[in-house]
Amino acid sequence: MDYDLQDDVQLLKNDKFRRLLQARFVGQTAQNALIYALLILLVTESGSSIHSTLLIVALTIPSIVLGIPGGAVADMLPRRFTLTFGYLARAGVAAALFYYSGDLFYVYMLVLLYSSIGQVFSPSEAATVPAIVRKDQLSTANSLMMLSLMLAQIVGLVVMAPILIKLISPDAVFIVAAVLLLVATYIMGWLASDFTRAQDEKPPSIGFVEAMGEGFRILRTNRHAYLAIVYLTTGLSLSKVLIILMPKFTRDVLEISPEDTVFVAAPAAIGAGVGLLIVPLLIRLFGAWRVAAVAFFVFVLGLAGLGLVVFVRDFIQANFDFGISFLEDNFSLASVITVTMLLAVPLGLSFTILSVATRVVMNEQAPLEAQGRVFAMQMALGDFLSLLPLLLVAVVADVVGVRATLLASAVSALGVAGYLTFSKRFGPVEPPEEPPGESPGSLSPEDSAARPVPEPGT
Repeated sequence: MDYDLQDDVQLLKNDKFRRLLQARFVGQTAQNALIYALLILLVTESGSSIHSTLLIVALTIPSIVLGIPGGAVADMLPRRFTLTFGYLARAGVAAALFYYSGDLFYVYMLVLLYSSIGQVFSPSEAATVPAIVRKDQLSTANSLMMLSLMLAQIVGLVVMAPILIKLISPDAVFIVAAVLLLVATYIMGWLASDFTRAQDEKPPSIGFVEAMGEGFRILRTNRHAYLAIVYLTTGLSLSKVLIILMPKFTRDVLEISPEDTVFVAAPAAIGAGVGLLIVPLLIRLFGAWRVAAVAFFVFVLGLAGLGLVVFVRDFIQANFDFGISFLEDNFSLASVITVTMLLAVPLGLSFTILSVATRVVMNEQAPLEAQGRVFAMQMALGDFLSLLPLLLVAVVADVVGVRATLLASAVSALGVAGYLTFSKRFGPVEPPEEPPGESPGSLSPEDSAARPVPEPGT
């Protein structure tokens, strides 16, 4: 398929999608700033770093317990309700955090409530994308959604929250976050008002239990959706491990201050930016699931490279050098830091491509009316499978070393993903034969006629 840049530019002229992007950027900016302020508040109030781990647990538990039911609810409720009410409810929680910031019990209860709201809102937001853009625009749409998330992390985590905390206090962040979430509610309200009746209506209710089972059925009968879940879930777990270990890696391996993680973060951000630019073209040329598989493999190799960074450095210096010795001799930039920066570029590139490509696969393969359940299942599985490693990885790194932990994580992830990819026990089963027009994941002619279709030119 030819790459049509002009057609992708037209995507930003789609009012519904543009407002979805705007609301996502504003809302995610508020969320990132709020979580950063919570981390500072909890550690400061308690005087113990254990509360940083408890915060992660409080944010994760609702996804494990409520994620799959939340996805079913998201698919059963009208989008004009879930998209607007989700931001409004979170704004209320942010305001309550300001009021109860001095009581750790109430803070944790509000964090649980905030995360619980997301179990319905987040799948609904993800499921909105294929409802308002054409299928051939899904790769670009998901790239832009990822870009808005990255920009929101920079504004919320790096700029807004630290400045407000330094100048005023964490309480100021909660107030500003509440205001931003109200702004996102306003933007999302305009988006919801633009839904046509066909885009907002839901199929006839099939019952709550049946709705939850539908998400499992899709993964058990659709190999591409199944592989997307495997690669994205494993990749996200590895990324969380990397985030937790990075301060120790910079101190023990790079022998610099943990605050200087910019040596790794900046090249990774460059790679991520390049990934966002090229992933629509790659998906058009090779298909989303193939791109996702290659990106996952490259990401795992990059993580293993960090674990073997000293040996990689020695190999490069012995065979290629790439000017590493020159930088070390003339600019006092340690060779191991230079190699780490080189490895960070493909890490950021591959993770971004993996994130976008797997979401495109799920958008393409899951029926529109079941998108929320599929995304909710991915989120729930990812949080469930990563919770124990996240709690143990820092302890393991203290015992065996951070490089050995990174290498073991990469090898384990590759082994698990490889087994799940080729295993007949866990892989999708062939669905039973159905009468024509009633195969799993397909729509009858009557249903097909009723399925929402984006307006021409969107």
